[in-house]
Amino acid sequence: MSPDGIPQGFAIDVLKEIAKIAHVNLEYVIKDDWQSVFESVKTGEADLIPNQGITERRKDWFSFTSPVETFPVSIFTRVTRDDLSTLPSLDDKTVAVVKLNIGEILVAQRPSVRSKKFNHIQDALFALLSGNVDALIFPEPVLWKLARDAGIDDRIKTVGRPLTEIRRAISVARENQALFARLDAAVDQFVGSETYRDIYVKWYGQPKPFWSALRVAGTMAALLVGLVLVMGVWRYVSVLKLNHMLTESIKRRDIAERRLQEAYDTLELKVSERTRDLREALSEVKTLSGLLPICSHCKRIRDDKGYWNQIEAYIQKHSQAEFSHSICRECAKKYYPDLEICDDE
Repeated sequence: MSPDGIPQGFAIDVLKEIAKIAHVNLEYVIKDDWQSVFESVKTGEADLIPNQGITERRKDWFSFTSPVETFPVSIFTRVTRDDLSTLPSLDDKTVAVVKLNIGEILVAQRPSVRSKKFNHIQDALFALLSGNVDALIFPEPVLWKLARDAGIDDRIKTVGRPLTEIRRAISVARENQALFARLDAAVDQFVGSETYRDIYVKWYGQPKPFWSALRVAGTMAALLVGLVLVMGVWRYVSVLKLNHMLTESIKRRDIAERRLQEAYDTLELKVSERTRDLREALSEVKTLSGLLPICSHCKRIRDDKGYWNQIEAYIQKHSQAEFSHSICRECAKKYYPDLEICDDE
């Protein structure tokens, strides 16, 4: 049933298509369990059952169209259990079955197997998962579909080979042979069609794995492209940073070179000015050198022209020196004995 109460499933989709071919209008009668479903057909409340297994016992109550599907019936256990594989291995074990389902018939053939009957397959499945039963016997496609929809298909597994195979068909009340004939002809026309295959795959096909080869290749390509882009951005940013660092380094070098050049020019200027000052100073310096002819008595010096000059006049003329006259003690005593300037104090 859908959330809004509309019947759904493989049998419903198949019946809708067959009803179109047979020109039959459908109206659904909802029942809670298989026993109520059977009784509704027996009492005439309903005309047919969309899909049920064909058994000899049921042929006494219903007319079956040609089969619309075939189910393997298998043993289901929890994935953690490894000691069950065949019907004899279920001896002294508790096995879940659904009332009026083929599993009930198979378990009834072995009295040593303890069966636990449920009205609904959902209850039987969760009894298995909870550990209330050791195994569950049920048609494989239906139970796998139910487990996948519930998100618990990784919690169960089938063991051993299928116990049997059961054909399923539309069952019609034996009294309504006209309806049976129309539906049976429509089944023969519908089964094997492309629409039938699409419906079968929709409900029983294995879901495609998320990580297909194409998706893996696409993801790897996307990751590779992303990695290349990240590396490209990283390299671009690194180059920008390096370029910025180099630019700043060049600026600092240019500033240093400019300052060094300014210091050099300043030094050159100062050296030039100092040299000029020294040259100007040297140009004003007059030096005396060589042998000077001097009188041993009066101490006059003879110049280059043969004239005798006072020593102070000669030195002033040939150097920057200047004289201030005074008198020494010896001369003061000799020439000015009456003055007291020669006292030793």
